[in-house]
Formats: sequence, C-alpha cells, structure tokens
Amino acid sequence: MGIIHNERGITFAATLILLFFVSLFLFSIVMWHDSLYSNLNSLEVYYEKRTIELMRRSGE
Repeated sequence: MGIIHNERGITFAATLILLFFVSLFLFSIVMWHDSLYSNLNSLEVYYEKRTIELMRRSGE
C-alpha cells in the first residue's frame, strides 16, 4: 500500500481519477453495445413481421 500513497497523496488521487476515466470508458462501450443490439433486435422484429405478411399473402 506504500506504493499507492505518498506524503502528499497525489499518487492515490491520480489513481482514483484514472479509475474514474477507465470506468467511464467501459460504461460508454457497454452502452454503445446495448444500443447497437437494440437496433438490430428492432430490425429483426420488423423483418419477421414483413416475412409473415408476405407468406400469408402468397398462401391465399
């Protein structure tokens, strides 16, 4: 623990700031991934409905 904390505590503060930015970066990646797959899921539902409609029309 002596490596992280020096007399002024600057190293500890810098470590906390770095942890904050790394966490923010990871959170933004996770949110981007969630948004991407949400869009893909909505496209899948749309094309499923269109396919079902076309299959019903061709069966008549």
